[in-house]
Amino acid sequence: MKALLAIGLLATAMATGVARGQDPASDDPSEVLNALLSGLLGFKDLTGPELQKEVAEAGGIPFKADVPVNFMSRAELATYLREVFDAEYPVAKARADERLLRAFGLLDPGLDLRELRARVLEENVAGFYDDRPGHRRLFAVSPDRRMSPANQIILAHEMRHALQDQHLDLRGHLPDSVSDFDDRRLAWVSLLEGDATLVMERFILRRLPGGEGATGLLASSMPTPDVPGAPPVVRDQLVRPYFVGRDFVSAIVARSGWEGVAAAWKEPPQSTEQVLHIEKFASREPPRPVDLAPSPPGGRLIAEGVFGELLIQTLVGGAASPAEGWGGDRYAVWDVAGRTVLIWRSVWDSVAEAREFQTALRERLRAIGGASRERAGFQVHEAPGAWTRGLRELRGVTVFVAADERRLAEETMVWLAASP
Repeated sequence: MKALLAIGLLATAMATGVARGQDPASDDPSEVLNALLSGLLGFKDLTGPELQKEVAEAGGIPFKADVPVNFMSRAELATYLREVFDAEYPVAKARADERLLRAFGLLDPGLDLRELRARVLEENVAGFYDDRPGHRRLFAVSPDRRMSPANQIILAHEMRHALQDQHLDLRGHLPDSVSDFDDRRLAWVSLLEGDATLVMERFILRRLPGGEGATGLLASSMPTPDVPGAPPVVRDQLVRPYFVGRDFVSAIVARSGWEGVAAAWKEPPQSTEQVLHIEKFASREPPRPVDLAPSPPGGRLIAEGVFGELLIQTLVGGAASPAEGWGGDRYAVWDVAGRTVLIWRSVWDSVAEAREFQTALRERLRAIGGASRERAGFQVHEAPGAWTRGLRELRGVTVFVAADERRLAEETMVWLAASP
């Protein structure tokens, strides 16, 4: 979803960084931050215009127009979020994402992805900017309409999104058909969320005693905050863009100032590889195009896209090294007689890096699919009652996945082996 990315979890991480070893009694992020920032660090309430001025100064880019702050209760927010969520993430899109992630072995069969994501948003959003055409409004949760220290932190982040929306088309960069789990979407989100996170961090540091010019509240080296009840792929898709994006934008600022950030808005990263490796963004190293075989006999295309370096890290269990050296990839998911078939091809910068990834992926497949056998040039991992997954090296690494129906799996394997 483009308009809704929860930052309540991020506020918890910020509280941990600001606390510096303190142990507040409350576990609620807003209460923790209010107690720390008001009581220990002397933060004062602000008006909306005062906050907007500080956000502009912290982020080095001016607003083109004022951004009013709208307040609502938690119950009102839940209702509003559900309306936006239904518009942004319809059932058909969620089911396509489910089939993709289950084929990769990243989502349990019984988990309802749409309901999980709705719950995570409702439980963690404390403020947001609605960037939908005809809306474009900034909201904070505060029944007493108070710009508390905790609200200031959340709104500093979201107000930066409002500023971005004044300088570029947040919705025009990618078509709606590109999944939230697509590398191109994750690269774009990493830029926007990383920028807003860095501005939020600098907003805090400017207001701390001796904090001007300091850095280090957040970094990608920090453990990614857990999302209760969510598998790693949902956690990483939701949270990691804030952390890797923050480091990415910080590197841009160090190299070329906030003018460099404004330039990146116009020419954003093309892949999470460019986000994770600033030198590849600086040199504008593009992802390499990858061709897929024609659709399997009787196949109906459900989804297609790019998986990318960030989610490949998730796929192999969180390790960064096997995902480095990614050159490009392409996946396609088909429905064949009611069953899911996925083909995924990736290319790598060197043979050694392709083999490192292939080794890590084989270990992953062994863990979820048991013993392997050979068929049609593929190493096949079959999990009874679940999936058949085939892996081989062919102009990179090719992965075949089919639902566990022997005739379909074997016929598709032969078709794939014969494909160019």
